[in-house]
Amino acid sequence: MTDRSAPSGERSYLTFVRAGAASLHGRLIAEDPSRNWDCCVSWYVPAADSAGAEYSSEGGDNKLEGFLEFWRRRSSPWRYRYVLLLDDDIYFRPGDISRLFELCERDQVYLAQPGLRWFTHTTLNVCVRNPVCELRRVSFVEVMAPCFASSALADLMPTFGMTKSTWGTDWAWGCLSEGKHALYVVDAIGIEHTRAGDRHGGAFYRKLRAMGVDPEEELRHVRHMFPDFVGAKTLPSGHVFRRGVPRLLAPVLLRLFEKLKFIVRLRKQISRQLRLRRARGASAAQK
Repeated sequence: MTDRSAPSGERSYLTFVRAGAASLHGRLIAEDPSRNWDCCVSWYVPAADSAGAEYSSEGGDNKLEGFLEFWRRRSSPWRYRYVLLLDDDIYFRPGDISRLFELCERDQVYLAQPGLRWFTHTTLNVCVRNPVCELRRVSFVEVMAPCFASSALADLMPTFGMTKSTWGTDWAWGCLSEGKHALYVVDAIGIEHTRAGDRHGGAFYRKLRAMGVDPEEELRHVRHMFPDFVGAKTLPSGHVFRRGVPRLLAPVLLRLFEKLKFIVRLRKQISRQLRLRRARGASAAQK
């Protein structure tokens, strides 16, 4: 691990990015000149320019294993109160990572994630933003961009090696936190997932196949370990509503927007069909 801790001073937050050649971390750093966070770049390709990041790290077959490698070589004392574990294709608007940390600190959040914008690449509707909330209490936080309080990191780090694909690890977080700690989607912060997951042709999934790893089988195994978990959903109460939203109407509006997320699912289905048609067309053209 390379430590380039320059004039970061005593920042209390860390963004850890698992990075390839097209990583967005340089843009995120450049667009947040007054950032309250340090950055560690964990390379899954040969290390390149870390673009102003305070740390550079290598190792591990996935993001969570990469963080464990960084953790083993970390400097002491550990000063970071919150850690954001970020995929390299997640884009925050200028300053929003800093604001995410501030909101988590303000409400003493245990484990959270920013909300996904409605027309970006999504997997689960529960993680899509609800415009009525600042923080929406949920049962599940996705592995794509989780933000851990230091206590959550200590509690949940033993799960980081649970699967090679990382599939199911976030399911375990929800199970282990259920009834003990509140989990949130921070709807006040919207992110864009700039690349669609490619389970068939993507480099990470090709690597898994070469290792003999089936992500779906790993997910089934974790779910079998926690058969009573409620699954990924927005919970009935415990939300922090946006200022200006009438308190009597807020719960009704929240449920309304949760139902309207069928639009997100419909758009995803249409996009998938269009991608399949383009792929078939390209395949036919090559014959």
